[in-house]
Amino acid sequence: MPMKRELYPENWEQIAAGVKDKANWTCEECDRICRKKGESVLDLAQRIEGKNNQFLDWVNQTALADLFDKPQRFTLTVAHLDHNPANCELSNLKALCSVCHLRYDQEHHRKSRARNARLRQEKDGQIPLTGVLD
Repeated sequence: MPMKRELYPENWEQIAAGVKDKANWTCEECDRICRKKGESVLDLAQRIEGKNNQFLDWVNQTALADLFDKPQRFTLTVAHLDHNPANCELSNLKALCSVCHLRYDQEHHRKSRARNARLRQEKDGQIPLTGVLD
């Protein structure tokens, strides 16, 4: 879901950068090394290779293909664990790659879509039966 900037504090960019720096630009869920702001794909590939030799086979077999084909998978985001963008307490924030962030928000997005669909139906004159048939 797109970010609604008006729901975030003015200093959100600084807060998010701090969370990402603290996580060393690595997903706190799957340990994927992610691109720093302004970092080229080649620089990221070199940083992954240089970080730890255990990543070398992974990089050579999988990551480089993904890195060039789907660089968005290497974007580090900051998730609000309670889904409230106004709550920027560090204990409520977690650095997640885009894949893990979408996975984390999946149930929340499902509920939001269902609620929004119901509200659209009510706006169009559909009366909810919740409570009527109980």
